Amino acid sequence: MSSYRNTIRQPGFQPFLWTQFLGAVNDNLFKIVVTLLAVGSAAAADEGRAVALVNALFILPFLLFSGYAGQLADGYSKRTILVITKCLEVGVMAAGMIALAAGHLEAAAVVVFLMALHSTFFSPAKYGILPETLPEADLFHPPSGPLQFPKRKLREVPASWPIRS
Repeated sequence: MSSYRNTIRQPGFQPFLWTQFLGAVNDNLFKIVVTLLAVGSAAAADEGRAVALVNALFILPFLLFSGYAGQLADGYSKRTILVITKCLEVGVMAAGMIALAAGHLEAAAVVVFLMALHSTFFSPAKYGILPETLPEADLFHPPSGPLQFPKRKLREVPASWPIRS
């Protein structure tokens, strides 16, 4: 297995990592700003509802469109999908800046949905392109099997128990 240093020296791999990092920061930062605006504009009784709505708008595209995004990434060039989704992200964020500058919380919430939709279509292509671009020795193959996921979840259960004083 080659070293991590050799892997990140692969042509185009560092820009790929920066794109992934900045996309995640962009999505989450915008969601946090819109959530804080929703809390600030909502009455005390509706504060929880406003936060839940913004979070639901962020999660909804992943639930509704993940299958289509995976199918698209399997059927078309992953590089093309990555480029198109990043170009669309620029337009969506421009709309988000306009919505925030104008103080339109509803439009900003729509942008949260669109940012999550962008991430929904970006992610399968992002993960699917790695085996196509990296040598086999640089890919991580985790231990698999039908019991891996349940074993991991069972280890997490005690950590989620409430602590009583």
